[in-house]
Amino acid sequence: MPHLEAVTPAPLRHDVWSVGNTHCRSRYQIFAEAEPDLICRVLNLFAMQYLIPRQVSVLQQEGMLMIEVEVDGMTWHRAQVIGEKMRNLINVCTVELEPIGDSYVLSEPVSLAVG
Repeated sequence: MPHLEAVTPAPLRHDVWSVGNTHCRSRYQIFAEAEPDLICRVLNLFAMQYLIPRQVSVLQQEGMLMIEVEVDGMTWHRAQVIGEKMRNLINVCTVELEPIGDSYVLSEPVSLAVG
């Protein structure tokens, strides 16, 4: 049996579509129909990019889920791409995305889906 070795974390993944952008912290607010696998599908979008959210909160009320996810270590462009992928998930009604902190200045949140 091989000995266990310490695994070093992977460096931040570069965004080849938006090389000049700095990394920022983003907050997603998702409103969706309550389905047992929806939380896993949302979090999987971050896992596929080797990102671990800083904070996740979920509230179920009257058959709906309100999910809030904070994540950093990606560019604003990548945050928007992930938001669009969330919007395409079945049962997702709306996705709101906003930057947190001083790394990126935006006057108001971006509404990625309204339905």
